[in-house]
Amino acid sequence: MDAYVTLRTGSLHELRERVPQLEAWGLTGAMVGDHLFVQAPDQTRPTARRPMEPITVLATVASLSQRLHVGTIVSNLSFLHPALVLRQFAGLAALFGGERVLAGLGAGWNRQEFEAIGLEMPSFQSRMERLEESAHLARQLFDNGMASVEGSQVIARELPFSPLPAVPPRILLGGGSDRLLEIAGRYADVLDLNGSSRRSKVAGPDLLRADARRRLTTTVSDMEDSVVRVRTAARGAGRAEDAVTMSVLIGWLEFCRASEVEGVYERLCRDNGLPPQSLDDCPYALIGEPAQMIDKLQERHQRFGLNMVIIAGSIDPQRFCEQVLPKVH
Repeated sequence: MDAYVTLRTGSLHELRERVPQLEAWGLTGAMVGDHLFVQAPDQTRPTARRPMEPITVLATVASLSQRLHVGTIVSNLSFLHPALVLRQFAGLAALFGGERVLAGLGAGWNRQEFEAIGLEMPSFQSRMERLEESAHLARQLFDNGMASVEGSQVIARELPFSPLPAVPPRILLGGGSDRLLEIAGRYADVLDLNGSSRRSKVAGPDLLRADARRRLTTTVSDMEDSVVRVRTAARGAGRAEDAVTMSVLIGWLEFCRASEVEGVYERLCRDNGLPPQSLDDCPYALIGEPAQMIDKLQERHQRFGLNMVIIAGSIDPQRFCEQVLPKVH
């Protein structure tokens, strides 16, 4: 199973120390988010987290490693013409090999960022329409080296892929809505399965905690339903049923004795505003002893084709890489 970690970017010195660790632990690669800033509800704008521009970081990681894959999770396509974003991934692919590059594409969700640069955040429907047209553009460029798209928001007329890498990047989409799942089936190479839209709504002043509640209440059965929709869309587009690799982002990973698992579940639910409940069937949580984690990952591979995990940057992945990952087949 492929395993990536999200990077909380720091200085060049920190990256020089971190990259050899990721290689030694056997991780497949590193992912970076794409935000102008990240402001928690209890923060003022001057104290908001200010991440580095992702392509700069990914190019640095790829330069420091001979094998780590790099990608975004995910780049906001609502700020620029998507061709300009795709060109950045083309540059990474030309320099480091497209087999090492994941072009993570997203519609944008943080209203604060839109407002801070004088833009009104479009409706969900409008953002999904733009994402679909962008994914269509990316698929043409990556497959053919040229693209022509006449969309309502994205237009490209005999546009060459520039630069033209020997091997194109892979397209990664992330989400859980029916519309997103269908777009992924038609165009994506990798889908990072977010919490099911049939669970709690992601709304309110604290979107990060709302997203956490949705993920914690999403089940493996929900993922099975989502994957059926993706595979149906892939077949309808003339693609192989298994054209899309399935991924989940592990947001909660904690080693403990089996007797302590229920207590950890209770704490995680309390911290995220949920009533106490079992998280045994939550695909985003791995809690317990290494053997339990191995069994859960193998079951998820069998049930909904999970072949890739992304470990949240707040988690130290060393023990997972040493005791769990090598035994997952």
